[in-house]
Amino acid sequence: MMLGAWVVVVTALVLIVPGALVGRRMSLPWPVALAAGPPITFGLVSIATVLYSAVGFEWNPVSALVALVIALAVAWGYSALLATRLGRRLAPVPGSTAGSDDRPAGHTAMLRAGAGVFVGGAIIALTCIRPLVNTGFAGLNTPSQVWDSLWHASSLRWIHETGIGSGLRMGELMNYDTHGFNYYPNAWHALGALLFPITGANPVELYNTYSPAVLAITVPLGVASLSYWFARHRFDVDASALIAGIGAAISALFPSLPYVEIALTSVPNAVGVSLAPVAAVLTIGVVADRRRIGPAALAVAGVTATHPSGLILIGVIVGLWWLCEGLWRPAAGRLRDFAALAAAGAVTLVLIVPVVWGTISVADTNELPFFDFRVETVGVAKGLAQAAFNGTIPLGPFFPVWPLIIVTVAGLGVLVWLRCWAGLAAWIVFVLVTANSVVELGPLSYPLGAIGGYFYNSPHRLTFVVALLSAAAAGVAVGAATLWLATTVRERWAPGRAAAVVASAALAVMLVIVAGAGVYRYPPNAQIATKERGEKLVGADDLAAYDWLAQQPGARDSLILNNLDQGTGWIYPVTGLHPMFPFYRANEFSQRQRDLFWGVTKIGADPAIDKIVRDMNVHFVIDSPPSYWAFQRGVPDPEHGVQGDPFLALREHGAPGLTVVYTRGNVTVYRVDEEVLAGR
Repeated sequence: MMLGAWVVVVTALVLIVPGALVGRRMSLPWPVALAAGPPITFGLVSIATVLYSAVGFEWNPVSALVALVIALAVAWGYSALLATRLGRRLAPVPGSTAGSDDRPAGHTAMLRAGAGVFVGGAIIALTCIRPLVNTGFAGLNTPSQVWDSLWHASSLRWIHETGIGSGLRMGELMNYDTHGFNYYPNAWHALGALLFPITGANPVELYNTYSPAVLAITVPLGVASLSYWFARHRFDVDASALIAGIGAAISALFPSLPYVEIALTSVPNAVGVSLAPVAAVLTIGVVADRRRIGPAALAVAGVTATHPSGLILIGVIVGLWWLCEGLWRPAAGRLRDFAALAAAGAVTLVLIVPVVWGTISVADTNELPFFDFRVETVGVAKGLAQAAFNGTIPLGPFFPVWPLIIVTVAGLGVLVWLRCWAGLAAWIVFVLVTANSVVELGPLSYPLGAIGGYFYNSPHRLTFVVALLSAAAAGVAVGAATLWLATTVRERWAPGRAAAVVASAALAVMLVIVAGAGVYRYPPNAQIATKERGEKLVGADDLAAYDWLAQQPGARDSLILNNLDQGTGWIYPVTGLHPMFPFYRANEFSQRQRDLFWGVTKIGADPAIDKIVRDMNVHFVIDSPPSYWAFQRGVPDPEHGVQGDPFLALREHGAPGLTVVYTRGNVTVYRVDEEVLAGR
């Protein structure tokens, strides 16, 4: 548990501080800079890793520090440009024109919001890490049994070992033979890879602790940003910060924030989406303070480089705000406001060129729109209820959670009172998009599916978005009630006390209550977070086999033939050995990979197969059934569309050129005979 706590602390510093320093240097006030720190940090990481890979520099803690120094110098240049006569004319300081006389957030507001973020983060981190330490079959070394977790853990190790952090070069990890092109939004992985020398964690330990550590920061921060934005429609800065703090703390109680995403390992998506509100609110702020165009664009770029789905949420929030509020209450005039937003969008587009190009380049192999997870037994009414109140798959057994439903509904009512039409509209839009992923909503199905396609039309990913908005609404409801209670107490029983003191005391009491609710919600939320940590595919026998194989002569200098369908690619993040297939899929399989994979039983009998073994330097073969999907099991029958398991015949009859050298449970390791390797 101490390692987990250390990773959480280091993650918080590495995630927040660089972006906050750059944001502050770009003229953001400290409270805003700290809130915008994580997305700006990811923006810096995405830019630096692409540039470093282009010129041949390695990505590591030293080069990352150099990148930060360069970023601070560029930020200084940005602020210097703003201080020129032209800069002051294009981006005047708020208050120097008819813009806004609004008081900026001070220490009181920062402490109130920060306290709630801390409480929410602590609940999330403990709920995700503690049960794994206590109940995982290998503690923090327990691999997740879900598809994507292998990719994330392997990416962390690969970036650390190679110094290649660019998302445009992830094909080199996905396919060792062809190194075919593959793009993957890699900012989250690249930042995490920096933690290896600092924390001393191994790749599996780091993946298991870094994942919840980041979300323990970004989820409360994202909800706090939304709650603050909602509240500012009527409340002052300090009161809004109190509401933001309560919203941040309450976010840790929602079962999909982030416990489902931890279980199903869609962490980069969850990080990008949870930071989207921060970048969206910062972007909305450029109409009142055009100096924020630069940091807003950098924050949006960081969200996009973490996962493009976050950009969709930003677009929906900002677009609805413009239609529902910005057009009717302009800060400096509709044309000037639109120009400020357009300028932020243009700068963002320049910064995310690698993401756009990479995404387009892999569009044929990653069909995002219109994945189908619909359930025929669910009607429209039930689908809407599940979408609105955290009841979609896999949350069905935990639905409904009435206290959260009640405060959410109350919060939606408060949004009407606040006249926060954009926030209410965003909630409604994503409830409809989520419901459409469960049950077809008639003529709305196609446009809703187009939005949902960027979230794979996956109910749990879309529920995450709805839960962010719901938690913020709940925070507004509970926060407004707390302020009312504080006012009542001061007027009746403490008339001599300052309003700020009583309000802060009320906030402290409310945070203690939320912490108690976190303890009450710990069992079900911990169960959700660790749901996929059994030994269904990769268990203790597999880990023992990996460790044994890592000690064999020649294993580290050769390639290991494995069945990608079985998840044996975990041998790479666990030991650093190189399997032929490090993931459950690959880009651009070579012909010799196909021939060897499907002809494994011919090793020692077919000269063509033996030559491939020698050319690829394969010394070991590992087999560990079952395969991940049902269609990957049984006898292959391609004539009838049955893929089957090419290692099934090896398991039953062996191969002339392979010798069994290790067995444990379902795991078998074969050594390639010397006659095959020598070509005799």
